[in-house]
Amino acid sequence: MKQLATLLSLAFLLMIFNPGKTYTQTIDTLIDVGSYKLHFHIVKGQGMPILFEAGGGDNGTVWNNLLKPIADITDAPLMAYDRAGFGQSGLDTNKHGILNGITGLETALRKLGYSGNIMLVAHSQGALYSTLYAYRHPDKVKTVVLIDGSTGCWFNEKRLAVIQRGNDVDKQKFKSTKPGLYYQLVDLTSNVNFINKISFPATIPVIDFVSENPPFNDTVEINDWKQCHHEFVNGSINRTGITAYGCGHYIFEDNPSLVINAIVKAYSATLDNNQKNKVLSKAVAFSVDASNEAKKAEVLYRHSEDDLNSWGYLLLKQGKMQNALEVFKLNVILFPKSWNVYDSYGEILLKNGQKEEAIKMYQKSVELNPKSENGKKVLEELLKP
Repeated sequence: MKQLATLLSLAFLLMIFNPGKTYTQTIDTLIDVGSYKLHFHIVKGQGMPILFEAGGGDNGTVWNNLLKPIADITDAPLMAYDRAGFGQSGLDTNKHGILNGITGLETALRKLGYSGNIMLVAHSQGALYSTLYAYRHPDKVKTVVLIDGSTGCWFNEKRLAVIQRGNDVDKQKFKSTKPGLYYQLVDLTSNVNFINKISFPATIPVIDFVSENPPFNDTVEINDWKQCHHEFVNGSINRTGITAYGCGHYIFEDNPSLVINAIVKAYSATLDNNQKNKVLSKAVAFSVDASNEAKKAEVLYRHSEDDLNSWGYLLLKQGKMQNALEVFKLNVILFPKSWNVYDSYGEILLKNGQKEEAIKMYQKSVELNPKSENGKKVLEELLKP
């Protein structure tokens, strides 16, 4: 299943790197929200913006592969930001926790000119933040997509106490190096208790994804996670639940086209008929491309390492360096005992200026085949002082 997910992700990457598509203008900016600054990566567009809320421990870059296709289809402004203490965002150690996080976000959106109607997309613990934002702005939040989101329901009193004890042990190693993660661990109980005192507005349409394989080893935790999602969806006729079969916690990585189509569907429902038809027309074209690329990946999966190598070199000849790198990387994943795939991947990494990574590949190749004179010769040159 993991290999198939890798193949589907490869197909998706090949599609979004299609040189025939236009690239939307993007900006990165730091917004002063009082005692610290929040970093935003913004894809410019028109109409209602879409805000992406990352999961616990992640920053806004986790959404990078989704932004371009969503922008191409919707033409909407997209915003992926780093919560306080993560990525390039600052942090006020005297003002942390979920409420301070949301007030900082509200300030930033107002300064950016995006404090009106908005769509929210959230993953994991990011769902707690989106819940609070929706609660505070029920008239402005027009639709939401939650991706294996954390729920206050799942953090029952006993489970929360156990997790918090573990957090209290782990937090010290992050205090100086990862302040965002440190305060995330510190604030978990207060954040969950805060969320459990409010409710997600029943009037807001929601698409709620739950993974088939939640990120737990305990059967009770897995069943409770799914049950809590089920109860949330049943709490309003405006909510639609989707089980992402074959996917782990990062559904948008395991099946990106599924998540993209859901986001587009939710967004299009907020538009007038003319705008909606334009977006859905683009969405259909995207779905056809995604399906075709996935089929290509299935064919690819049945081919040998030599077939993949040939395809990689063909892409290189066509000037598609990034696509070629993905193919050679896939070959290493699928055939980890072949010295030749490491040799080829090392060659392409070197052509792309990634010397240190190329050295690792050549070393692995020579380790698997000590008789590889070419590999030893290249390594000797690369390792010269």
